[in-house]
Amino acid sequence: MNKKNYIILSFAAMITLIFASCGTTEKKDTPVVKAYGAGTNCIEGDCLNGKGKVKFAQGEEYTGDFNAEKVSGTGVMVWPNGAKYEGAFAENKRDGKGTYTYSNGDTYTGDFKNNMKNGTGTYTWKDGDTYSGTWVDGKESGMGTYKWANGVKYTGEWKDGMLNGKGELSWPDTSKISGVFENNKLVTEQ
Repeated sequence: MNKKNYIILSFAAMITLIFASCGTTEKKDTPVVKAYGAGTNCIEGDCLNGKGKVKFAQGEEYTGDFNAEKVSGTGVMVWPNGAKYEGAFAENKRDGKGTYTYSNGDTYTGDFKNNMKNGTGTYTWKDGDTYSGTWVDGKESGMGTYKWANGVKYTGEWKDGMLNGKGELSWPDTSKISGVFENNKLVTEQ
């Protein structure tokens, strides 16, 4: 073998080695990293347009539907603090029907819009209190019923998370008060 052929053969072997080593062992950013930001990894499936599981940089994990490189459809999001949401998503936000379990054990089941309680739903505190009714931008607003664990119940109008408007308070011994409330206070008895 002459010197020229030896150099060409050696050069070809070196190029083959370089391409072979770069082909499978080099870690590149996957499209999901670009779509959701640095530190985000698609663990399984199709995290761009289909079903998959993704782990976000802050430790959240989402399993469910993806559409147009966004969390959209139905799925489950779990946060590192133990909070969990199972339900509908649109454009990377809670949107539609779902259940959110807070890290302290409280739960909300109902409608969401733009990551907030919006529509109708029931919030249950771990101490046994419940509110069922209308929500606007994360607060009780409209008609709703609050039941305390001790048996006291308010049914009526709410605004910005407070008793506001016509309503009725009732106690387990069947006594009742009806009237108009403003900012959680009875102002006119009827």
